[in-house]
Amino acid sequence: MSRKGKEACNTSLEPKSRADDAWWDMPQVSLLIELMYEHYKKGHLLSSTFSEQIRREIGIELSQRNKTQYTVAQLKGKANRLRMLWRKFYDLVYKWTGFGWDPTTCTVTASEDRWAEWIAVNPRESGLKKKGLPHFDLYTEMFSSSMASGSNARSSAMPPVSNNDNDEVDVSYPAMDTGNPLSSGPEKIQTATRGMR
Repeated sequence: MSRKGKEACNTSLEPKSRADDAWWDMPQVSLLIELMYEHYKKGHLLSSTFSEQIRREIGIELSQRNKTQYTVAQLKGKANRLRMLWRKFYDLVYKWTGFGWDPTTCTVTASEDRWAEWIAVNPRESGLKKKGLPHFDLYTEMFSSSMASGSNARSSAMPPVSNNDNDEVDVSYPAMDTGNPLSSGPEKIQTATRGMR
């Protein structure tokens, strides 16, 4: 059975049944993100994660300010779940047309028609319409630089890339002058192709 605390944002962050999970209400989640952000600004975030020592420090700071004790495993688990949720929201807001972010409710915004279209393609993620995440902007600053970007970046919600092996690949090289005065001129290297001929 789950407990629900007062929520500053419209969120559904209920604890799991595993022993390493703990109850997190919105003030605790918000404080955890703020503490993570403070350590990020100090340069403690390495390869999109914090060391165990930094997690211990965050745990001590959290318990001093919130009077709640969490283990390093609980902090790591919560931070990972929050980052996965943030990634889903980030993909919606920045990679799909028609979605935005409401900092007051801490939720993704879109028209009902747009949500219906997206949910039809992503039925497993329909709960994102009602979930929220405090400090989305801080998470974006902390973790967006460690994400792939550009034309080859792929969201988990995007369909797989088509691999058409019949495409020709141009692998021509510039002709080289061998420096031999007896040679008849620069030699041409044949262009390679990939796929069926």
